[in-house]
Amino acid sequence: MRFASMLFLILTFAAMGCAQQPWPQEKPGQREQPVTNEDGGQSYLVLSTTVSLRGILKPGDDTIDDLQQHSIFLGNGWSDPAVRAREARLRNLLSNIREQAQFDEISRAGITNFNAPTSNVEKLDIIGDRKIADLEIQSILSQIIKDGPEPNAGSIYMIFLDPTLHSTLGPLVADKHFLAYHAFLNLGGVRVHYAVVPYQPKFETAYQVALRTLVVAALHSEDQPH
Repeated sequence: MRFASMLFLILTFAAMGCAQQPWPQEKPGQREQPVTNEDGGQSYLVLSTTVSLRGILKPGDDTIDDLQQHSIFLGNGWSDPAVRAREARLRNLLSNIREQAQFDEISRAGITNFNAPTSNVEKLDIIGDRKIADLEIQSILSQIIKDGPEPNAGSIYMIFLDPTLHSTLGPLVADKHFLAYHAFLNLGGVRVHYAVVPYQPKFETAYQVALRTLVVAALHSEDQPH
């Protein structure tokens, strides 16, 4: 009994000590993987051993104060009221964080403006029940940007697919090879940063995948060579 009591105290103090330590640092290569896309350029698969951001972001020294999320809800499936109900939280990922630990991790990574301006658009005239490749995504994005305001350096276009559009990236297929990806597109000398987020049946998983994708994309623009 005395040994068991001592062991319990040792484990309790050890757990308290671990809780006071910073989360394990995550290197850039642990959060994304470069791959070649259809046009010969590079895209970046968003990696995750766990969907949640808590404890896996590498704290950064720089502050990312110009990050702006522009959301595109792609596919007719977003006209379904049950699916559309997701948009309210997805279109402003940073301001809808509910876990203080996640908020703290993202702040330590250098993203501090959680209420930056956002925009969103539904693109419902896309035929569903099929695969959608990155080149088509780029074409759709080009038209949307042409008809809207010019992006700034901190703009990231988050493209949320409806349940019937199945993302592909060259030979890679969503859900089998990746959860999401981000890439860059040059439009008239303007470098556009975008991310593609396939549909997830469970909404909390969908939110966490989207949040991680936004943050990974934002950190890439700060700590990776272009």
